[in-house]
Parts: sequence; structure tokens; C-alpha cells
Amino acid sequence: MKTNLRIAILLTLVLVLILPSTAMARGLFGDRIVFGDTFTLESGETLDGNLIVFGGNAILEVGSQVDGDVVLMGGNLEADGSIGGSVVAIGGLVSLGETSLVEGDVAAIGAQLDKAEGARIIGEVINNLDTPLVFPFTDSVRVPRFEVNFSPIVNIVMFFMKVLLWSALAVLVVLFMPEYTQRVGQAAIAQPPLAGGLGLLTVVALPVVIIALTITILLIPVSLLVIVLFGLAWIFGLIGLGLELGKRLAELTKQEWAPAVSSGVGTLVLILVLNGVREVIPCIGWIPSALAGLLGLGAVLLTRFGSQAYQPQGVGAQIPAPPSAPQPPEAPMPPQPETDEETSSS
Repeated sequence: MKTNLRIAILLTLVLVLILPSTAMARGLFGDRIVFGDTFTLESGETLDGNLIVFGGNAILEVGSQVDGDVVLMGGNLEADGSIGGSVVAIGGLVSLGETSLVEGDVAAIGAQLDKAEGARIIGEVINNLDTPLVFPFTDSVRVPRFEVNFSPIVNIVMFFMKVLLWSALAVLVVLFMPEYTQRVGQAAIAQPPLAGGLGLLTVVALPVVIIALTITILLIPVSLLVIVLFGLAWIFGLIGLGLELGKRLAELTKQEWAPAVSSGVGTLVLILVLNGVREVIPCIGWIPSALAGLLGLGAVLLTRFGSQAYQPQGVGAQIPAPPSAPQPPEAPMPPQPETDEETSSS
């Protein structure tokens, strides 16, 4: 029970530190973050920034103005005022009243959109990414299109939300499989060249194996299973690395963390650094992420998904060497039978 409480407190602190503000508080660049609460923009008021709602409720009364974008992640949005940017809803309910005005696009991904007759949307309405896009090479292939110009603050929030999801997943994995995750992390740290090389070999050989399986129609389900297992192994390997990183962070801070806490903090730092480098230096930012993924993948394969600890073969051969040390006392034993024969002859 104490471990779960510490995890909840830790994640809450991370949210407070990462998010620009709490509910009903002024954030960076005038943005507002509503986290599990209710926000009301009264008539005549203007929000000079973006409105971001996480599992809460937002009410925009008649005559209110939001100059930026409105992002809804699970919750309710009742808009009767005007929105200068776009509305993006991932889950939840978006209700646009008769007096509402959205100057940008409205994207509802897994969310319900209720639009009144008088509601005006200057941009496009995107429901579940069903807007087609025609490739320039052929007119027969169509893929979903999702083009909404997010403001920088929205991209930052999305970035940190992805990092937090990784951290939460790491906590859950270690809670259910602590020993398996520890074995993966230990193998990656103990044998980084071997683990990285095995991960690279797997990535190179995997496309060949998948193509060979898909040639036979009956083995297509097997190829899909291989792809799923590859994805799970990649994620599991990164979580194992995050656990080892969390342990070392606990040692640096001279604290004792539970394995789940170490995994959550370590994975948070690891994914934050890897994705941060990728965003800052796009040309080489993928290299650290690839190296970490290959290292974790190889560790997962060495430990067979953490089911057994990996031990180098040379270690077991060196262990029986010490028993040879007590052999020198046997040297004086041969003269003893000689003295017995001499006594018997005499």
C-alpha cells in the first residue's frame, strides 16, 4: 500500500512540475490548463492564449473570446463564444452552441461533436481522421489526413503527455513483472555490446522473416504475431533500461525507491532525453533513440523476455578454479606410506 501511495504522489509531483499551471491558474504565454476541474470563461472575458482541458469541463459563455486553440483530452466543452484557433478533441464531448464561432478547424478524434444550427466553423471538420488524401503517384490509394496547425504550447503539452504515458506504462509493467524487468535491465548493462549487436541483427533479419512468412498466405497471422512481439520487446527493453537508470538516480540522490518508482522516474528521464534530443537535433536525434532501442531489444532476447537471468559462459568456468588451492597440502601425504613400510619391514 505504501508503494502505491508513493507512486501516486510521485506522478502527481511530476504533473505539477511539467505542466505550466494547475486548473484555474495562469500558465505560460497566457494559456490555461484545466486538469480534472471546471473552467468557465464568462461573457465579455478574453483568454489571451490556448485552453487545454485534461478530463475536465470547459464552458465558454456567450460573448467570451479565446484567442488561441482549444484542446480537449477527455471531458466536456460547451462553447457559445468565439475561438480564434482550432478545436482538437481526443475523447469527450464538444458542444458548439448557436452563437459559437471557430475560426480554425475542428477535429474530433474518438469524441462526439454536437453542432447547433447557428454555429459557424470557418475551417474544416475532421471526424476520426476520415478525410482522404490522394497520393501524387496514383488516384486509387487514399489514406487518412490530419492537418491541424497546433500552436507551440500545444505541441509542448503533447510532448510531455507522451513522456508521462511512457512513465505510467513503466510503473504498471514493473508492478506486475518486477523480476522480469530487472533481468532485462541487468543484461543490458552487463553486456551492452552483445545486447546491442543482437538487437541490430534482429532488426536486420526481421523484414526478411516477415516477407518470407507473408509469401505463404496461411502464415500471414504468424507474421502479424511476430510484428506484435517485436513491438512489445522494443517497449519492454526501454522500460528495463529506464529501471536501471532509475536505480542509479536513486543512488545519486541517496534515497531508497521501490522498483516501480525507480522504473517510473528512470523511464521518464530516459524518454524525455531521447525525444528531447530528437526534437532539438532532428538530423542525428534518431541515433540515441535507435541505440537505446537496440540495446533494450537485445537484452530482452538474451533473457527470453526476462524469464531467465543471462550469465556469460566464461563466468561459470572460472568459478570451480578456487578448489584447486587446497591441493598443495596433499604433497606430504606420499612420504607417510613409505614410513609405514619401513616400520613393517623392521
